[in-house]
This record gives sequence, C-alpha cells and structure tokens, in this order.
Amino acid sequence: MQYTISNGNLTVTADTLGAEIISVKKNGKEWVWQNQDGNWDGHGPLLFPVCGHFGLTVDGVFYDLPAHGFSRKSQYTLVDKGEDFLIFELRANEQTKAVYPFDFVVTVGYALTGDTLTIRFEVENPAEKTLYFACGGHESFNLDKNIGNYELRFEKTEHLVHLYHNDDGYLDGKTLDYGVCDTFVLPEDFLQEGRTLIFKDINSRKLTFAKKGGEALVEVAFDGFKNLLLWRELDSPFLCIEPWSNLPDYENAPDVEFSTKEGVFAVAPKDKKSLVRTIKYL
Repeated sequence: MQYTISNGNLTVTADTLGAEIISVKKNGKEWVWQNQDGNWDGHGPLLFPVCGHFGLTVDGVFYDLPAHGFSRKSQYTLVDKGEDFLIFELRANEQTKAVYPFDFVVTVGYALTGDTLTIRFEVENPAEKTLYFACGGHESFNLDKNIGNYELRFEKTEHLVHLYHNDDGYLDGKTLDYGVCDTFVLPEDFLQEGRTLIFKDINSRKLTFAKKGGEALVEVAFDGFKNLLLWRELDSPFLCIEPWSNLPDYENAPDVEFSTKEGVFAVAPKDKKSLVRTIKYL
C-alpha cells in the first residue's frame, strides 16, 4: 500500500513493499525514476541486511541470502503517519530467519523539512546475542540529458579508484583509477549496460549532483557510509546514487564469518543502531 506526505515544498510517496520511496515531486517535477522505458521497475530500494552479493555465514553456517538482502521485497507495516512524515516497521519472521538468523526490528522513517527529505534507518536488537547487519541506499534521480552532461561535486577531495565487478556482481580484483578530484564528470562510456561504478572508502559524506559545469540539482548526505556506488540500467535516463556500508565479495573467495566482514555493523543486545541520510532537492 502506498502513502503520500507533503509539506508544501515536497510531495513524497512511499510503499509498504520494501518501505521504498516511489515518488518525490517538487514544483510539479518528478525526481524519482518511474520506469519510463520499461528497463527497471525499481525507484529507491533500501538494502538490508546486505548490499550486493555479500555472503552470510553465522557460527559457521552459510545462509542463502539473496543479493541486496530481503528488505526490498518485504512488506513493512505503517506504524505512524503525519502530514510530513511516515514511519514503517519490519520485524523478523520465519521467512527472514531462514536466510538471516537474527531477531530484529527495522524502523524506516521519512520526514520532510523544507526542500529536504530525511531518511532514518534504525535496527533494533531485541535478542540476548549481538546482531550484525549491513545496509545501503539505492535512490534514483531522473535525467533530462545524457548522463555525460552531469557531475558529482564532493565535499572533500577524492582519489576515485573504481573496483570492477564481474557479470555476476562480484569484485574481480581489477581497478580503474580516475585520479584525484573534487568534481567527477559522470562517464557516459562506462555507465551503460547495467555496469556499476564502485568507489571504496571515500572521504566525503556529502555530495552535490549537478549539471556539468552548471546548475546544482540535488544534495545527498550519507553520514555513516564510506562506500559510494553509481548505477543505471542499460542506457536509461536516470542515475542511482548508492551509499553502502559494505562492498560485494570478491569472486571465488571463501566466505568468512559475517561479524568479521568489513562494513558490517554490530548491535549489542537490547540496543539500537540508527543511520540518517538526507536528500535536498535544489
């Protein structure tokens, strides 16, 4: 079921399926991809308890968790709603425990302030043992021009080294060095055919998505996330800006205990972990 909130500046619709953002409108303009060409039916899925192909071994047992986890295909419950906010909840159940052996309560909150959408992702551990998880965002932004006419402006200087992935989505050990910069023009020759740009351990926790050499469009802040991925389906006119806590596994690498993997958060018994991201539509 879909719910809509508005504050006079932004109008946002989210779905109980995946607690996913479906639409963001400002001054009549739709910012979120609406599958205009039939290539991708996503909009802005939330990734939990893993991002990408990321093996899950707990106490020596390997669990068959799908890529990006199960959140995006789970039915959340709406637990609170106001004119300018929504709060969704997902609790562990038999289906989740079959692939992720933890008790949890995930709360997703969306709130509007001026031109800013705040996304609060909180994981509560109701159990007596430590909970481990990874997570990420996957929000889409419509493009009016070819992708090579856009750039990312980072808050800090970055040395951007892309990590290649194979056809199955696993890292293959190859890299591409884009050099040192604080402004990165999106490479049209790379962002096609479903390929993903993967940047590990970036310094910035905020960036501006802008027209090349011109108008700033969106400001994205992602405190708590150190990896940045950029993706679009085929040559569709949208871009997904994806802050992830983890990165995909390397191909053919043996899996190790989930709790020891880079990018995994630990939540003590009866405790919570909150991550807040914001998107300001300029």
